[in-house]
This record gives sequence, C-alpha cells and structure tokens, in this order.
Amino acid sequence: MVKTIYLCSLRERVGKSFLSIGILQKLKMENKKAIYFKPIGIPASAYSAKADRDVGFIQKTCIDQSRFPYDLHSPVSIPDCYYIDLVDQRKKIEYLELIKQAYNTISKDVDYVIIEGAPTIKKFIRVGLDDITIAQSLDLQEVIYVETESSDKCIDNLFFTKKYFDYRKIGIKGIIFNKIDHDYIARIKELEINHIKKYNIPIIGIIEKSLELFSPRVLEIMEAIGGELINEITSESLDDLVETYIIGAMNTQSALKYLRQVKRAAFITGGDRSDLILAAINEDISCLILTGFIQPDIKVITAANERGIPIILSPSDTYTTMRNLMRIKPSIQEKEINLILDILDKALDWNLLLA
Repeated sequence: MVKTIYLCSLRERVGKSFLSIGILQKLKMENKKAIYFKPIGIPASAYSAKADRDVGFIQKTCIDQSRFPYDLHSPVSIPDCYYIDLVDQRKKIEYLELIKQAYNTISKDVDYVIIEGAPTIKKFIRVGLDDITIAQSLDLQEVIYVETESSDKCIDNLFFTKKYFDYRKIGIKGIIFNKIDHDYIARIKELEINHIKKYNIPIIGIIEKSLELFSPRVLEIMEAIGGELINEITSESLDDLVETYIIGAMNTQSALKYLRQVKRAAFITGGDRSDLILAAINEDISCLILTGFIQPDIKVITAANERGIPIILSPSDTYTTMRNLMRIKPSIQEKEINLILDILDKALDWNLLLA
C-alpha cells in the first residue's frame, strides 16, 4: 500500500522543495519507488507559462521524467495574484477532481508519494483549495508540519497549528524543524521535553540552516530587483552566494565596522557614494547594488573589475530594493542535490518519517 508524506507549513519559504528532494533521493538509495506530487503549482507570474519552477526542477533531477508528464506531477496551476477572482465554486470542484485523478494515477505501483503543499496552510483557503481540504479529498489522515522559527515563537506556531488541525480533523504525524540557527538547536531539544511532547507530536528532525543552500546568488538578486549589470567583465561572479545585505547609509568608518563583521555581503548604496563604495570593494562583498539607477564614478568600476565584483544598478530606491530582496526564494542547483541528501541523512529520523 502506498504511503504518503504531505509536507505543509504555517509560513512561507520553509524549504518544502528542499525536503522533497532529499526524501526522494533517500528513497531512491533505499531502492524504494517514490514519486513527487505538488497539487497546485504556482507560476512565476500571472502571465508566464503555467509551470512551477520547483516542480520542473524536481521532475528534471529527481524522478524518471519519461514516466509521467508535468500535468500529473502538478495538475493545477494558479497564479499568486487574482486567484480569489479566478477560482469560483465550479472551478474549485473541477480542480479538486483534477488533483484526485492525478494523485490516483501517479500513486499506482509506488511505495511513497511525496506531496509538497502550498506555500502556507492558509494559501487558497478562501477558494477551498487549501492543504487540509486537498489532503482530506485524497483520504489522507495526517500531514508533516515544517517549522523554521529559531525562537520560542515556534511553540506558538505549533500550538496554533495543532489547534487548527484538530478543528479541521486532521492529524500531525510529526514536525520537522528546518533552517534552524545553530545556537537554537539545543533550545528546541529543551522545548521538546517540556512542551512539544505534551502535544504528542514527535520531532522527526532538526536541520541546521545551511548558508550554502539557502543563500541567494548574485544573479537571483539582480533578477529580483530588475537590476542591470554594468561591468560585464565580472559576469562569472554572478553565481557567487550572498549571505547578508548591508545598506550603506552611514559614514565610511561606520560602514567598515559592519563590513568587517560579515562575509559575502551585498552592499547597497547610492551610486554617488564613491567613498563608501571604494571602501566596501576592499572587504568581503559579493556584489554592489547601487540604487536609484545612479551610475558610479569610473574609478569605482575599475576597482570593482579588479576584484571581480559585479556592480548592479537598481531602478528603485533603497527601501523598494530591500523589499524586493526580502522576497527572493533562492533556487537549489543541480550540483547541490547530493549535499541536500547528506544534510537530511544525518538530521532526520527516517524510521519515523517513512513509517
């Protein structure tokens, strides 16, 4: 009989695709037949092709593409905007039927189906296509809850989710703490003893945050802010990781104090702040983001070229640029798949997860 692992979360960007990839790779190593399913894919924009980027990547790298077409791995596509107007009662029934038919097809002759839920359990609830509605329409009794909060708010989140799931009559098989700060892991183990066990929810695993996997690349940053690379000679550095952002809105001495405390930073300032930019170039930065589309001085470009640091002109002001940066969802690269399995292999209780 097929077993289903349905990953869901209260918050967005908790790493459900990351977990799906690792679980699929583990099952492949164990010679188990496993398939990936994302009931509702979300295209990049309302006017783009309907394909969900995560579904396409996982289909390409983790499963046999020849077995099922994209539409069976992700039968419904709903854009992020205007979906409340687009999905009426008739569409809801149609979509639920499509999801059930696709699930019934791909779950034949496999040991496991890994289901990646919506960005959050609240997503699509207004139109009746939320995770719990879908899980129940597939006759599933429980889901896996994924949490990323590295503070005691994780207990508030769990308490809220547990109460809500009880109200909706669905169980939580276990919780996976993902992308957790190193110094908070010991605290989670304390909370497990004093709080989490009271809910009868087992911890399936605690996964430490990996900067290598969850940091955006310079190219992703440039695309997210609609920026323009003005020193093409540094294009090879567009694949470099960015671990943090620093806004240069202070004097040079103050900026250097912050820059010397971080690695692989994106330094954000106006193109007319040559003194600040030249100081930043000599520190550990991955790129310069110059807001307001202000061209820098030629000596700035020369210095950046010498260090191989991309200079990206942002068409927006600093506030808007930062808002766009906060929305980035770093993509996993094909070469990182083995690293994902290494991380999960040590962190998860596989007997509990796969039972």
